[in-house]
Amino acid sequence: MSTRIPSIPRDEMQPEQQEFYDHFKDTVNKNAPHPGAAERASKTLFPVLAVLPKTGRMSVDMLASIEQEAHGLPKDAMETVCLFCTTYFKSPYVTFAHKSQAIKLGLLSLGQADTITSGAKPGDLNDSCSLAYDTARYLLEVRGSLSSDLWEKCTATFGREGTVGLMHLVALMFWTSMGLNLADVPAPPPPKTVNTAASTSAR
Repeated sequence: MSTRIPSIPRDEMQPEQQEFYDHFKDTVNKNAPHPGAAERASKTLFPVLAVLPKTGRMSVDMLASIEQEAHGLPKDAMETVCLFCTTYFKSPYVTFAHKSQAIKLGLLSLGQADTITSGAKPGDLNDSCSLAYDTARYLLEVRGSLSSDLWEKCTATFGREGTVGLMHLVALMFWTSMGLNLADVPAPPPPKTVNTAASTSAR
């Protein structure tokens, strides 16, 4: 995958970057324990963050702390926020990553994920995901003070911790999307499909 800030082997990094690399992979493995997730992230997101390792580490630690502290914000609502934000900022790789994760974990259906990445709100989201979508959209598109109606609904549904966590998640997805856009990290190419008809006729 060609990017403006390519990955380099660990033994070619500066000592501070090596320490951050180990911390990065450990954090991703704990918070996104999907096969290959840490390896993919270390070749796409990490090179961008590692340019300024102290600053980049704050981004990684924010992900871990949101997971730990944002009590009341369900996983499916979090992925709805992530997918809305990455789509909003037109960041192809991180949108691909969160779409794949949401579908694989059963947090969103393929149809729901497709609708969000097309720029629309699915009509069949559950109440928590619908509220999370509306709140993220308000924070990014409407801007200004969050409406009293959304504040009351969020605090009643997610609690104060979950509501503030949602705000931090929007900010983190902005940070992540901008970093990958800066480095021009593309989405991976779709898997090659096998022409079964041609394969059958060739036998």
